[in-house]
Amino acid sequence: MHENRHLSIAIVFILILNVVMLSRMGEINYQIRSLSQDYRQLQSDLDSISGNVAQFTREQSWITPVHVNEEKSKAGDSQGLAVLNWQIKDLPEGAEVNFHYCPPDSAEFKSIAAVSKGAGFFEVNVPVEIEIEPFWDIIVSKKTKGLGTVTSEHSVIPEQKVPAIGYYVSLKTDDGLKSSEVSYFDIAYLAHTKYEPIRGHVDIDDKQFHISIFENYPGGNNYQSVSLRIYDGNNTVVEKDLEIQDADNGDKQYFLSYDAGSENISHLVIKIKYENGKTFEKRVF
Repeated sequence: MHENRHLSIAIVFILILNVVMLSRMGEINYQIRSLSQDYRQLQSDLDSISGNVAQFTREQSWITPVHVNEEKSKAGDSQGLAVLNWQIKDLPEGAEVNFHYCPPDSAEFKSIAAVSKGAGFFEVNVPVEIEIEPFWDIIVSKKTKGLGTVTSEHSVIPEQKVPAIGYYVSLKTDDGLKSSEVSYFDIAYLAHTKYEPIRGHVDIDDKQFHISIFENYPGGNNYQSVSLRIYDGNNTVVEKDLEIQDADNGDKQYFLSYDAGSENISHLVIKIKYENGKTFEKRVF
């Protein structure tokens, strides 16, 4: 009898304990849901505040972003001219506006007096030294056979990286001097004003070479010829011109297939000659 009584008491105690634990779990789940809702509301409030601050900053900024005037900018063989424009809001009368820039090969800023175009708009002509040459965008695919297996490699000849130019604008008035933050503009686009990027494919299947070069925008500065030089170390194995294949839309494709046979090939060089007499070449394999 005593054992049954003790067992009954234990069962009742366990039941009471389970009820208490379930009640506590419900309270904990409620608190977790409440905290989650509070967090989402706080995150929403922070996003709203951040957006309002960003909008307020834009509205209160005394100068608009400086942009490159691509219509006026131009490039020569080694010299370029970048034309930049911006606007100063609520321009004080008699204010002095200067443009300060740091050439890629220098650590010091040079200053140019900005030219007023009216209504707070300003313009400067920034001389830049840049080696004007076309960008290369060549995809190289290679397959090699040996011991019953085929391996494949794929690479891309990246476009050249042109250093950016740092700059800022200063505004001098009777009340003092203030400057915009230092920003950067890329002068690589100047190369595009004279030469379109050289795009193509080089497919190598063991000793079979297939080269395609595309002239997508023939116009004022077209290709005169496209050729391929194949090397064995420092020795030229062969040099061949690519044949022109005109497309229906006026674009041109230059193509060449070459079987190296038993010859040892170390690398390839593509050479582009333009109608203006300039020649550029690139090792692609």
